[in-house]
Amino acid sequence: MHTTEWSSKKRAAYAEGVVSTVVNTIFFFVKYYLGTLYNSIAVTADAFHTLSDSLTSMVLIIGYRIADKPPDGEHPFGHGRAELISGVIIGVLLGVVAYNFMTASYEKLVSGIPLEYSDLLVIALVAFTLAKAGLTMWAYRLGTSRESRPIVADAWHHASDSAATGLLALSIYLGKNYWWLDGVLGIAISVLIFVTAGKVIYDASSELLGKAPSRVELDKLAEVIRKAHPLAERVHHVHFHRYGNHVEVTLHMNLPGNMTLKEAHDIATSVEKAIKKKLGYEATVHVEPGEHVD
Repeated sequence: MHTTEWSSKKRAAYAEGVVSTVVNTIFFFVKYYLGTLYNSIAVTADAFHTLSDSLTSMVLIIGYRIADKPPDGEHPFGHGRAELISGVIIGVLLGVVAYNFMTASYEKLVSGIPLEYSDLLVIALVAFTLAKAGLTMWAYRLGTSRESRPIVADAWHHASDSAATGLLALSIYLGKNYWWLDGVLGIAISVLIFVTAGKVIYDASSELLGKAPSRVELDKLAEVIRKAHPLAERVHHVHFHRYGNHVEVTLHMNLPGNMTLKEAHDIATSVEKAIKKKLGYEATVHVEPGEHVD
């Protein structure tokens, strides 16, 4: 990954993390006050759900701060995988939120007890829902544009909070006639959050465990190698070693068997430099003898 790309991703993560932490902390105190004022356990519980968003955003910031640390004696390839680890942690926290959300929704469904109505409370909850929906869209666009899984995962956490608050407002507004709607929709949304959490964890874990390069990545690499030198072909045994913002590539390349060692070394070096310049990867090329050329 090029330095400029990593800097852009890092700035985006810090911006999203700070904005999310500040906004959610403010929302927590206001929701907690409303829950106490109206003696509503549901609103108070929703306040702590909002506070959990601040926790995931802090995990995001810490993860990127660690990932940005330079290589050292114990970590010669840097600390970039901290970005992926933060994605796994956020995914797990999202799964916990989904479980708690589903449990609370089921309890509401079986209790059959409607929430007490209040105009001011409904208006406040709708405002929170819209604000968190806006924060969700901003974070999601930021994460997808920077190809940051942790930011996208944090956006989904915002979405879960927005959905929970919206359902709470709907439940209070509809009152006795549709007391069951809150529980049913809550369970459905919980399933969606569970699926999203699983995808977030799978994607981050897959790279941590050494995910194979995609067809697109291999095609880009092959194109760079072809343009680097006309004899640089028949590339095989390509392996990607990902460390977040640092990627190591090892590959084998066949060169004419009648080349001198220096000639083969010079071609391998030119290929390594081209890969570094065009793709931002640190490459190691192993040369093997191929057919002779006149």
